[in-house]
Amino acid sequence: MQPPQPPHGGYPPGYGPPAGPPTPPGSPGWGPPGPQPPNNNPAIVVIVVFVAFVFLIGGGAVLWLLVDSDDSSGRPTAAKSTLLDLPTPPTYTPPTYSTPTYDPPTYTPNPAPSTPDSTYSPPRLYYGAIAVAPNGAIGKSWDYSSAAAARQRALNECPASGCKVLTTFVNGCGAVAYNPNTNKYWGGSGKTRSAAQKDAIANAGGGRWITWVCTTRY
Repeated sequence: MQPPQPPHGGYPPGYGPPAGPPTPPGSPGWGPPGPQPPNNNPAIVVIVVFVAFVFLIGGGAVLWLLVDSDDSSGRPTAAKSTLLDLPTPPTYTPPTYSTPTYDPPTYTPNPAPSTPDSTYSPPRLYYGAIAVAPNGAIGKSWDYSSAAAARQRALNECPASGCKVLTTFVNGCGAVAYNPNTNKYWGGSGKTRSAAQKDAIANAGGGRWITWVCTTRY
């Protein structure tokens, strides 16, 4: 016959571990348990902080959605911006530079002929002469191309013998004066008739003029 079975987890009467000496008061294992040391496992601390952070962020987001959905007072609200509504930064396009081109001016010589410098042409010379004889006969010439030709013509025009040329002039006038005090004939010249007469009288030392002639003016 089997002995009776004890309840689950116990010992039947009369069975069990041998009884030891009683535990004195104040020794380990007697009385209520003392304070347990804190559990300082780092993994558990990190998990707790993460869970608290997730609940905090989630509660704030739910509260913001509730306040935003209940704002039906008709007051204007500030524009809501999200990450998708941020303005797109402007794009920078560098300016384009083109190299300047230089076209040298074309030189065209002046086809018009240059005007030659004016040349100096000396005035044409007109010569004249007056010849007088001792008796007062007179021979005159003017507008000859040389002094010798003018003198020869004056001598040829004098009707008496012993004629002598008293004055030769060019592009001007000639005159002859007679001084009765000295019984002399003298010639003179000048640009004008009056100037030639005065010159002849001055050369004669006084007296009066007796003849004059002028060439063609240049």
